Amino acid sequence: MAVDLESLSEATSGALGSLLSTTILYPLDTCKTKFQAEVESHGQRKYRNLSDVLWEAVSTGRVLSLYQGLGTKNLQSFIAQFIYFYGYSYFKRLYLEKSGSKSIGTKANLILAAAAGACTAIVTQ
Repeated sequence: MAVDLESLSEATSGALGSLLSTTILYPLDTCKTKFQAEVESHGQRKYRNLSDVLWEAVSTGRVLSLYQGLGTKNLQSFIAQFIYFYGYSYFKRLYLEKSGSKSIGTKANLILAAAAGACTAIVTQ
């Protein structure tokens, strides 16, 4: 069985894009989690909004604490997106070969994306 280089290329590109976006947005996700997990004490909250959480990390010199768990999240994200994009590209190529058409319609595109998503969920679970 030959390696499908086009699918491999698309999967790698998608996974690297996911890695980049996860890395950039991870501190925001950490702030959101910390903000939501805060317990109200005597009717008062320590944080009024997400920027309060971010400002506390910056002012106390704990900016790197916003990146705790990033490695695990990046690994999970990279694997899941690689599987999704590989599956989608593979199913798209298979569909185009079997149907003989040169493009994919909206309905077929949604079905292919759902199939790739289902494969991703099965493999990653």
